[in-house]
Amino acid sequence: MAGMSTIQATGALTGFVSADGALTNTAQVFVQVQPPSATITAGMLSKFALNIIDNASANVSLVARGVPPDSIAIFTPSVGVANPDFNSSLTIVTSADTPPGNYIVIAVAIVNGAEYANELSLQILPSASVTVSTSSTNTVMNTTLGTVLSMTINTDQSLYQPNSTVSVQGQVTDSTGNAVADATVAVQVDAPTGMELLHTNNIHTDLAGTFQAEVALGTGTPTGTYTVFASASKPGYSSITTRTTFVVGTSTTPSVIIKAVYAGDSAGNPTSTFTSGQTIWVWVIIENIGTTFQGVVWIQVRDPNGVPVQIQTNVAQLAADQTIKDSLEFNLPENATIGVYTVNALVSDKLISQGGTFLASSATQFALTG
Repeated sequence: MAGMSTIQATGALTGFVSADGALTNTAQVFVQVQPPSATITAGMLSKFALNIIDNASANVSLVARGVPPDSIAIFTPSVGVANPDFNSSLTIVTSADTPPGNYIVIAVAIVNGAEYANELSLQILPSASVTVSTSSTNTVMNTTLGTVLSMTINTDQSLYQPNSTVSVQGQVTDSTGNAVADATVAVQVDAPTGMELLHTNNIHTDLAGTFQAEVALGTGTPTGTYTVFASASKPGYSSITTRTTFVVGTSTTPSVIIKAVYAGDSAGNPTSTFTSGQTIWVWVIIENIGTTFQGVVWIQVRDPNGVPVQIQTNVAQLAADQTIKDSLEFNLPENATIGVYTVNALVSDKLISQGGTFLASSATQFALTG
């Protein structure tokens, strides 16, 4: 696995993979992957442990490049905070149609807007036989693979003062977990008064699927909650829209950020694969940087064909400057479709039927393997 691995991007740091498998550079950020290689049969899955080490607290998001065809990459969790390190797992789920061969998959960590990467090698052997479970996975993957965009967006800080600069950062992937380069991104930033501070629609993602935009706050910038809207599109894909918020000074309205969302067990341990009938817990870490409010946490689960199979809500009290870890549990039936499920987590200021507004959203995935 030793060798060069560089990511070029506007404003990104360039690193290299050292002989011990860690990416090194002047910022002393390390991306470690264990094991560095694996061999599996087409239709099976392989797991890798990731450890991102920074010398200070930093926002981290993960994306993959080079995922084998008819396969999917799942980071669990895909976003979080390195303080000073951040642990995740990468599960690569193949199908019976994944071509045999040797693949180099690049795990890219975006740390406070800068890109770092490390490689892992995956050897896929021909499938000796196709079981019912493997056939189901193969069928599911071929229906939606690569056609749906997913996007994350955040700001380099959650709280600013007037006369500072806000850096908006995000990344775009497809439904396999692969980074999507050269997607067109539009970003809009609205002040609490509704005034538009920034609107640009000519940003393009780099090789790691990332993009950045900046907006300068003047000395007379109003205090309160600001909203960032972003949309991404590319020919051959469905478009995607998302939003986030930040606060200037103080805010008299709610302002929440979903710091992480992932599937796991009852103890909060991340898990990327489950079996039919097993209890699944979705964990959401939410930060409120605005005023205290009673929010609603929504969890929507879609099966590999995009059909909603679970929608749950949970009312949670979010105090000002508080971070909570909320969870919802559910079971998939014994006859549930085998394949990759998508989880959407959302937070609203009250029930939508009562006139509520969605304040934040995030997504994750897990695989049902049998």
